[in-house]
Amino acid sequence: MIVCCLRDWEREKLAFHPIINKGIEYITQTDFSTLTPGKFDIIPGKMFCLLQEMNTVPAHEMRAESHFKFADIQFLLQGKETIGVARGAAEHEVAEDRAEKHDIVFYQETNNESRIHLEPGMFAVFFPQDLHRPCCNSQNESFIRKAVIKIHLSLFSDDLFVNNQ
Repeated sequence: MIVCCLRDWEREKLAFHPIINKGIEYITQTDFSTLTPGKFDIIPGKMFCLLQEMNTVPAHEMRAESHFKFADIQFLLQGKETIGVARGAAEHEVAEDRAEKHDIVFYQETNNESRIHLEPGMFAVFFPQDLHRPCCNSQNESFIRKAVIKIHLSLFSDDLFVNNQ
């Protein structure tokens, strides 16, 4: 998991994988105020943006989730959000497995969950072993608008992409 904000990304981006930087560059170059929620292709079939709007809820109403084909960059555009995070998907009891069709697995309980608090301009990157419980209240319910960049894991080892950046 990585937590950062756009304010710091420019000076820290050398520590990030090039495909993560491509996702952040998409965020910096997109005027989300002109877009309605939906899916936007960045690299067809391999990288896309889900623009989402929702209200946060108490953490006990959300289930932790993980993905096995895609990493997430969750970038908060509006509102305040808390995301619970725990490591080790294999160590947690599965509540619902929708990995085959939707690349998502939900979990009953999480062990050693930490919480991160996002405000507009901040983002978190989640990999397959990062269970995450998004869209939770920070202090109170908040309307949030966020861009979730989904990155197919093959792009992290795609030599053609990595060597041409």
